[in-house]
Amino acid sequence: GKSIVIDADAIGMVGRDRGIIKNVQAVFTPHAGEFFQLTGEKLPEEIEKREKIIKEWAKKLNSTIVLKGAEDIISDGKKLKRNKVHHHSMTVGGTGDVLSGIIGALLSKGISPFFAGCIGTFINGSAGLRAFEKYSYGALATDLIEEIPYVLKKYL
Repeated sequence: GKSIVIDADAIGMVGRDRGIIKNVQAVFTPHAGEFFQLTGEKLPEEIEKREKIIKEWAKKLNSTIVLKGAEDIISDGKKLKRNKVHHHSMTVGGTGDVLSGIIGALLSKGISPFFAGCIGTFINGSAGLRAFEKYSYGALATDLIEEIPYVLKKYL
């Protein structure tokens, strides 16, 4: 089936009508607030409790969830990984859009949704670290995009 990335306002739409994702392999990229819009469940602060909830919901939705946070949590309902590679300054507007684009690009190359989430968060985070080294807290999402080729060259 087709794979799609669902982010931002579209997450809330699926929360209101789960039939939208019936025939696709969805990768959701919510932060905690968007996760609440999707599921109606508030996430606790403790990372281990968050992992359990993310895994349960990924299984329930037959999808992959990439929860953005201090540590990203990625699960497809069976497997679970954490990504710790990024800088806390990455809460600047647009970095989540960059992540969604990276995951979408990986999906288009035939990479499975779970691994696209894992690889995507790593690439995004690594590019964010490089952008922070150059621009400190002035780094923008566009600066992060410019660092992606260097990250790919280093790790692929």
